[in-house]
Amino acid sequence: MTVVWNGLRRWAWPLLAGLAAILAVLLWLSPAEQTLGQTVKLVYLHGALVRTALVLFAISLPVNLVALVSGRGGWSAWGKAFTWAAVTTWLLHTLVSMITTYATWGVFVAWFEPRTRFTFALAVVGILILVVSYLVDNIRFSALAYLVLAGLALALAPRLVAIQHPLDAISSSPSVAIRTFYTAILAVSLAMGGLLTIWFHYRLAHSR
Repeated sequence: MTVVWNGLRRWAWPLLAGLAAILAVLLWLSPAEQTLGQTVKLVYLHGALVRTALVLFAISLPVNLVALVSGRGGWSAWGKAFTWAAVTTWLLHTLVSMITTYATWGVFVAWFEPRTRFTFALAVVGILILVVSYLVDNIRFSALAYLVLAGLALALAPRLVAIQHPLDAISSSPSVAIRTFYTAILAVSLAMGGLLTIWFHYRLAHSR
């Protein structure tokens, strides 16, 4: 098990590159949609990234809670890694959402959409929390800050109203091909999030 674990840490970036290639192939082969055409492929990626970020935030919650209560470095390292991976994925999702918004609506940032405002607000707050917690470098302070960040993301995201933004259009699509490809894209995105977490765990643990 130790050999496998060390191998994952050592080969995290090559594995991420391989998964990125698989993701690119899946997006290329994924079906177009009647209304959006080939642009829907950006929507696939956009949806997969936001779900991956929220899953990472969800996993970080109990880990950081244990770190807060126990003050143990091992739990703190994993809580930090999951949070950094979640914020990194959210930032990537923010960039992709701008490209997707321009391709579908003709503007890079649709400020009239509550989801757009939330996306940028969480990105800014996430960066600030990562910077401050890194500078303070205290286990319980960082764990509490990460708990608040994850709690905000998970509590507010499902409650956002939509003006033009469709609500889970891909998962509710009658097309089996669309749902199948999106599921595969999401699975690869989640795997990349896991590898990114492992890489952050190794780098952050050896940065002090």
